[in-house]
Amino acid sequence: MSRIGTIYTYSIVHSGTDNFKDKTPYVVALVEENQQIRLAQVEGYTQDLQVEIGMKVEYLAADERNNRIYRFM
Repeated sequence: MSRIGTIYTYSIVHSGTDNFKDKTPYVVALVEENQQIRLAQVEGYTQDLQVEIGMKVEYLAADERNNRIYRFM
């Protein structure tokens, strides 16, 4: 069973720290899932993808710090 969330608001990060500079640009979003809003990284961003509030994203996993990771659907 997939877990689907909705982008509540987002930011596209074009400049990152050393740990993230090879992943830029990337999307950080507040994602609403099961009536809770959480900060998350959303994988699969490309510059030709039109990111919008209300887009559906699918939960992938949690990282080592228990931060949620989603992907664009």
